[in-house]
Amino acid sequence: DELKNMLNLRPVYHSTDVGVKGHVFVCILALLLRRLMERETDESFESVFEELKELKVNVIDLEGEKIFQRNRLTSTQEDLLESLKVKRPPKILVNPE
Repeated sequence: DELKNMLNLRPVYHSTDVGVKGHVFVCILALLLRRLMERETDESFESVFEELKELKVNVIDLEGEKIFQRNRLTSTQEDLLESLKVKRPPKILVNPE
């Protein structure tokens, strides 16, 4: 029950064994990522998530050309990304496809 609450799991019904196995795999992967984030940052998953969810991207359509611009990173966000060994996202991307 604690695991279900931690991952915010709800009943999911699958009609095939492959669907069930896939769902369980994704849940285990989510738990692994959560634990790795906590271990690498020495922070709770909730605090890491709250901080990183503030990263936003604006999409600007300039005469058919899409420009993606992210907001400014806080020093805490930069520290978290560094702890997680995640490259800082570029400030601007033009037509990233």
